[in-house]
Amino acid sequence: MKFLIPAFFFFLSALSAQDLYDYAHSRAYARYLLQSRQYTLAAEEYERLIFLRPDNDTLRSDLLRAYRRGNSPEKGLEQWAKWQQESRPKSRLLEIEYSKLLLRGGYPAEARKLANQSNLFDSVQIRRTILYADMLEQQWKQAGISWAQIPATDKLPKRSEMEKLIKKGQQQKKKNPWVATALSVPVPGLGKVYAGEWKDGVISLLFVGINAWQAARRFDREGLDTFWGWVHGGFALGFYSGNLYGAHKAVRRYNQKKFNQLKHETEAVVFPVLD
Repeated sequence: MKFLIPAFFFFLSALSAQDLYDYAHSRAYARYLLQSRQYTLAAEEYERLIFLRPDNDTLRSDLLRAYRRGNSPEKGLEQWAKWQQESRPKSRLLEIEYSKLLLRGGYPAEARKLANQSNLFDSVQIRRTILYADMLEQQWKQAGISWAQIPATDKLPKRSEMEKLIKKGQQQKKKNPWVATALSVPVPGLGKVYAGEWKDGVISLLFVGINAWQAARRFDREGLDTFWGWVHGGFALGFYSGNLYGAHKAVRRYNQKKFNQLKHETEAVVFPVLD
């Protein structure tokens, strides 16, 4: 016990002699946070490090990466905009990370433009950025052309998955809303069946058909002065008109659903390979 007390105080004095918040320790900690996917904490630590070393482009790139991986690309883009107000030489490291932020943040056209105009990107990075932008914009014909321009020797992550996705996108066909409207003119509800909403199509047919039948029945029995004949006729006309509009809208909804589904599949493939 006599030896433990002096040893304990010696350990405390040695520990206090080390500055655990100096640059080296802070950078190692920030790297650990980034690698362990604690992106919010990593971003905070990199912000402090950049305050200490404002000219370090590697730190700036890591900060943008933390924002991107942490699903906060808008913060990274805001930070980039602030940095553009500084008079600093361009950095390839930062521009590449910025292009990834644009892809992740929903600005593929801007990422493509940057890749085409920047003189800091190499040919591999240009081809990848353009391909990813085409895919995220759902421009599948152009994506096929961009895909063909990537040599087999290029190391492209998830190559087979991307190839399948491009083929799927090229094969996907949109349905025409006006075809649905035209189909609904002779047969109410047929346009919705064309859009894949067959239950709504059957309901539309029943509502229009029953009210039209009731109106015709009333007019036949009671003449044109019958109140309920005009009521049922009004209902039939209203449902019929709504059926035409609904069929057009159903196809647009169908196309948007297919677009969103393929968009999510594309993001699931592209976003993880940005690194």
